[in-house]
Amino acid sequence: MENKRYDLIIKNGVIFTGVESFKADICIKEEKIAGLLSNAPATTAEEAIDAEGLFVFPGIIDSHVHFNEPGREHWEGFATGSRSAAAGGVTTVIDMPLNSTPCTLTRKELENKIRAGIENSIIDFALWGGVTPANLPCLGELNSGGVVGFKGFLSDSGIDEFKNINDRELLEALNRTGEMNALLGLHAENESVVAFLSNKFKEEGRTDPQAFLDSRPSLAEEEAVNRALFIKTRSSSKGRLHFLHTTLPGCIESINESKREGNRITVETCPHYLALTDRDFLKLGPVAKCAPPLRSREEVEALWKCLERGMVDVIGSDHSPCTAEEKEGNIWKAWGGISGVQTMLSVVFTEGVKKRRLPFNLIVKMMSYNPARIFTLYPKKGSLHPGSDADIVLFDPEGRWKVTEEKLFYKNKLSPFMGKELYGVVKMTISRGEVIFREGDFEVKTGRGEYLSRNTVEESV
Repeated sequence: MENKRYDLIIKNGVIFTGVESFKADICIKEEKIAGLLSNAPATTAEEAIDAEGLFVFPGIIDSHVHFNEPGREHWEGFATGSRSAAAGGVTTVIDMPLNSTPCTLTRKELENKIRAGIENSIIDFALWGGVTPANLPCLGELNSGGVVGFKGFLSDSGIDEFKNINDRELLEALNRTGEMNALLGLHAENESVVAFLSNKFKEEGRTDPQAFLDSRPSLAEEEAVNRALFIKTRSSSKGRLHFLHTTLPGCIESINESKREGNRITVETCPHYLALTDRDFLKLGPVAKCAPPLRSREEVEALWKCLERGMVDVIGSDHSPCTAEEKEGNIWKAWGGISGVQTMLSVVFTEGVKKRRLPFNLIVKMMSYNPARIFTLYPKKGSLHPGSDADIVLFDPEGRWKVTEEKLFYKNKLSPFMGKELYGVVKMTISRGEVIFREGDFEVKTGRGEYLSRNTVEESV
């Protein structure tokens, strides 16, 4: 029998790297990219895939998911969460320290979550560690366990175990993460403002969606972002600061101004802040409830201008599911979170590339190339260079699909995009050289995902 040079060749596709695009064939051997060639003979591989008419790019790295395992597997879990991710072109997820129970606040809890991911995920995963007032002394042990970042809240998290941090604790967290050359991610809303307005409207008997919007005004996010920037830039901390699910163009302007001054700061936004508005929330109700809340149409359009100018580093889904029952009741009791890991790519492609004519490489940069660098996974992930993991997506830019319960692989099939037709269909997802999702079907079993411990060298963005 002829000895084949490659395990797999992907032929005739248009390659997008996040920096450039070109026609080439991708050759894969033993889970790695072996080379990018012009017209590689199909006979040199065990399998050849024709990608004519398709976009081919490094697998998406979703740096913001809540799979909630262990402890809240009835909300999601690695098994269904990773399948949903793979169906959406995601080959690596970075799971948040909450809403698993217990939260990932100590080395023991980190090891429990690693074990759950290895047993149940079909894709590779990295982990965030938590930052609360009580676990600041534990950051070192979490760091040595390989977490790629630390998540803290400046406002109430909604989880009793995961308390928000005050300014003194923020400064201490910045100093501790700086000593470890680690990244601190923040949910930035002013707790005093949110708590005051929420209590006020509850006392008035308001349970309408507009009351929730009014309780989390733009000023709550603006103040918290600028306060954290002030503390970071005026302190001696050498740590990296990352703003999560940022909704406001003014905040992104402030963050970028600080970046231009040489500060190590990055910023994320999410698909729902780019595709939905506060009017959608008033129409849809709890299924579109999230924090920070959806913003006005004017702010959404200005947010897109920030993306177009290269001012946003990362798009993450903030996939935060729950059961249907927990999305019922009045607006205060309904869980705040949007499921979006499977729809993220198509939503951003529809809104950004099809509607606003943004270059697709910009999307790949924010969803693969940049996350790999920021979270120190590059060049293992986020790259098509020889030696990188063969994490690859084959994507039909002209295909369309309707979001229905039957098409979603979430454990709880809830989405504010239900019934919408989206452009862009994931035809195939490849993880470390293995086809895991093809034409709507999965070709692997649970337990093939690997835990990704952070590199010690930061890659600049």
